[in-house]
Amino acid sequence: MCGFSSYFHFDTIDNEFPNLDIDTSLQYIHHRGPDSRGKYISPNGRCGLGHVRLSIIDLTGGQQPLSNASGSVQCVVNGELYDFERIREELEAKGHIFSTKTDSEIALHLYEEYGLGFLEHLRGEFAINIYDVKKSRFIAARDHFGIKPLYYTVYNGTLLVGSEIKSFIPMGWKAEWDIDSIMHNGPLNDMRTCFKGVYKLPPGHYLITTSSGSMEIQPYWDADYPDKNVKETRTVEEMIQGVHDHLVEAIRHRLKADVPLGVYLSGGIDSSCIAGIASSILREKNPNAKLRAFSISFAGSDIHDESLIAERTAEFCGAEFQKLSLTEDDLLASFEESVWYVEQPHSNLNAIGKFLLSEFVRDQGYKVVMTGEGSDEHFGGYAFFHADYLREADNTSPDGFGTLPDEQREARLRLFGDQDEFNKYGTFVFDGHRYADASTHKLLNNINTHTMLGKVLAMEDKYYHDAALAQVGKPNPALAMAESLSGMARYKANNKWHPLHTAMYVENHTFLPNHLCNSLGDRSEMAHSIEARTPFLDHHLCEYVNGLPPSLKIKCNDDGTLNEKWVLKEAVKPYITEEMYNRTKHPFLAPSSEGRNPMVISLLNKLITKETLEKLGWVNVEKFLEGKAAYLETGNLLLFRDMMIMMSYVTLSQRFNVATWGNAKTDLTDAVAR
Repeated sequence: MCGFSSYFHFDTIDNEFPNLDIDTSLQYIHHRGPDSRGKYISPNGRCGLGHVRLSIIDLTGGQQPLSNASGSVQCVVNGELYDFERIREELEAKGHIFSTKTDSEIALHLYEEYGLGFLEHLRGEFAINIYDVKKSRFIAARDHFGIKPLYYTVYNGTLLVGSEIKSFIPMGWKAEWDIDSIMHNGPLNDMRTCFKGVYKLPPGHYLITTSSGSMEIQPYWDADYPDKNVKETRTVEEMIQGVHDHLVEAIRHRLKADVPLGVYLSGGIDSSCIAGIASSILREKNPNAKLRAFSISFAGSDIHDESLIAERTAEFCGAEFQKLSLTEDDLLASFEESVWYVEQPHSNLNAIGKFLLSEFVRDQGYKVVMTGEGSDEHFGGYAFFHADYLREADNTSPDGFGTLPDEQREARLRLFGDQDEFNKYGTFVFDGHRYADASTHKLLNNINTHTMLGKVLAMEDKYYHDAALAQVGKPNPALAMAESLSGMARYKANNKWHPLHTAMYVENHTFLPNHLCNSLGDRSEMAHSIEARTPFLDHHLCEYVNGLPPSLKIKCNDDGTLNEKWVLKEAVKPYITEEMYNRTKHPFLAPSSEGRNPMVISLLNKLITKETLEKLGWVNVEKFLEGKAAYLETGNLLLFRDMMIMMSYVTLSQRFNVATWGNAKTDLTDAVAR
């Protein structure tokens, strides 16, 4: 696990390349790798690779950058590559000589052996930079689901690549707002950031650029799903066993470490079954082995506090249990610092809880944890998936297993959003499918998921300056989300996939990498030098689960209610409590202020002022200050979301010294003319 900061200069007239401050750049991301630091600068100065290391495997000998014997290939790796011992043996049999015992080195030798085909051999969470000296080309690659971050920009004729955007600052980069991305919620909905010209490399893709300046981005992997008209031939029992075997294998691979390893434990089935399976595997060699489980307790909140059920799960697994008790004041006190590390807006306090939990775990002497991200995206765990499951019959399910008759299914769909079963997260969650325009629905076979996410996670349109609205038009975050997907994926969504699988594909390519694996994942964990491993995002497991019928993921019970993640529950039943087996999905939620907390008032008064909003340049200052007053009076949760997002942008503006967006200072007529 680590972080990197790299650059690659394109050709100039005299091929004289400026020296960039890679040492200071690495200092900006020191938190990602406090154990050691290294750099490579090519003899002609064209390429620089910088690396900070968090030592997990081969503690004394795994320093980076890595080089082949001749020095013709240089490499830095962030993340963990699993099953590396087997791959290493195969490469050694082909004549490759390794200089370390770390997992990262297989990436270098696989590139030597297979060229750009090396990525199909990798399993894990990773971001990789390779400089091929002989071919004078630079390659950047990101794991299948975007678990590890990878940002890039071209600035002054140089490609800058980093694990975090802040690493670009010492390279001379100056932050500007990308107003189109901000208004369409690009930081969450697509591969843009809030900064002009700074992008996320899409999951499952690699970037390749040459010294002449050519640059292209290509996919090396993508999710797929069965044809919705082809009947499944496997038995239900066989598919349950398949999920069990693939998940156990994924967890077994992720127990490899030369340092103590724990698990983040909530009140849900995802982390609970990881704890149960991991404990079982550890006891194969040591009957007295005990896993360490870490949990958050939100004091005084029965709705948000899952620590008691987590503690019961830990006792069932024989794990040692530790919890961090937090208050809303604790979360608010770390708001600005968390935004600096995450580098994108918060819409609630959830990520700050994870930020503080990671600090707590580090202080207990741990570097590695396993977490449950990715299960809901593959097993149908979110309530908003239910509408898209009901949208069409499941014609693939063997003997109609777990399905409803069409008349009953259609009746339930008509009532969707008006029943308690679907509204346990708040009635506003499902407003998106009621108000989205028809074109947004039609792009993805009329599913609901992207319109709901677009509605719930974005700020109200009225808060944007007239000049911004004149330039960008009416924001449509759901449309931006749909258009960010490949044309081939949209074709399959409209012609091949069941709507539930389309909804899962959307979630996996937007909210998962951009929030769950970012704000709630790597960025909050690595802020405190914690590596998180995600067994449910093992791509071998995911490929298997993707191929299962929708009705094994969301099964219709005999009484017509919907049972999410059914096949997972059956597969892991031996490893969880009966309480957990019977429990419905409860998402991780931090408390949300109702506007009467003095800490909220203090933070709002500090960050939301006429001066700070004018500094952004794209805000309708008068309307937003009215929204602030309304929030303080009513405590409305949607207004709280808007306050969180805007406070985040003010914090980013201050920390990154972002230039004021200029169009807001011009006459509206001029803005329209442009």
